[in-house]
Amino acid sequence: MTTERKNLPEPDTDQPPESSANQMFAGLERITRRLPSTRTQRSRMLRSRQLSVSREQIADLIAALGDTGHPRHSSAVDELVAIGSPAVPALATVIGPDQPWLLAYRAADAAGRIRDGRAAGALLRALKHQNSNVRWSAVRALTQVDDVRAALELRRIARTDQGRTSWGESVAGAAESALEQLRRRSIWGQSIELVKTAITAVLMILALTLAFSVVTTVRAEFDAFGTVIPGQTQIPQFSLPTVAPTASRTVPTARPVVGLPTAQATAPVFASDIITGTVLQVGNVRPFPGTNNEPIGRLNPGDEVVILGQNENNQWFLVRLAEEQAADSAIDNPDGSGSGWINQALVTAPNGEVPQATPVPTPSP
Repeated sequence: MTTERKNLPEPDTDQPPESSANQMFAGLERITRRLPSTRTQRSRMLRSRQLSVSREQIADLIAALGDTGHPRHSSAVDELVAIGSPAVPALATVIGPDQPWLLAYRAADAAGRIRDGRAAGALLRALKHQNSNVRWSAVRALTQVDDVRAALELRRIARTDQGRTSWGESVAGAAESALEQLRRRSIWGQSIELVKTAITAVLMILALTLAFSVVTTVRAEFDAFGTVIPGQTQIPQFSLPTVAPTASRTVPTARPVVGLPTAQATAPVFASDIITGTVLQVGNVRPFPGTNNEPIGRLNPGDEVVILGQNENNQWFLVRLAEEQAADSAIDNPDGSGSGWINQALVTAPNGEVPQATPVPTPSP
């Protein structure tokens, strides 16, 4: 750098003076006007090393931003970007509207590339800088630093700012481009949120559907528990064991058997000839086989009966009570025999072969 360039006065208006100043601006355009994603080899090396710098080093780089004669002037922006967030507070102090235009211009460029939200306030204030180069740099930086206030200020710049940079860029045009970038970013972010919300809603609906299905199935199982469906539900049949006769049992007094020959009915009955059964459930005793006659007695579950015979189709047993019987069990046959007919389904299987017995109608009075 020559002494003349170092001592070149800063432009105070939007249009810097001609002559050698324009040459300097052309150099600035080549040096500082680059896309945010561009990195020099030195910047990448510094970032990869993740250097730990002191405040004095940051202050020296800040001073180099606006001093064209400083040995680190051309690399100051890249070195500050490599330092990253620790350099933001110092950069924010030199971006204001009252700072020299070259210092504020390059500091805004560095702050935007670092993308730290702490620089947003200083960048918004820089939009009121007298120099259009600074305002243009602040507009570009705001597109990279998220801040809710940026959209309002950028709209103001897009409507009212008539300035242009030293190389001919419109500040209002840059603001319009920045607004479009923010709008696309906002739409994309909203779309992502909508997709997330939709996925969450679908998952919730699936979870609720699954839960409802499980609850419905469990409820149906509880409702069906204990329900008897004719033809489908099988109810277990419980039967009492048959009590076998013992030799010590007292042989009951022989009684005449209704329907049997007189000689056979009056013959003595021995213990070995007794055929017994046990009543399975409450049932009526009738004077004749069938249900078209009035009952003459009632038996209860567990009653022991002596089976005297069976009708011709083996569906009815002629019985009388044995010793084990319920208190309200009784057979009151008008003929005084103490016997009657009961359906074989109400009695356990006999413990012997049951003889045939012919019902004898009771004579009418």
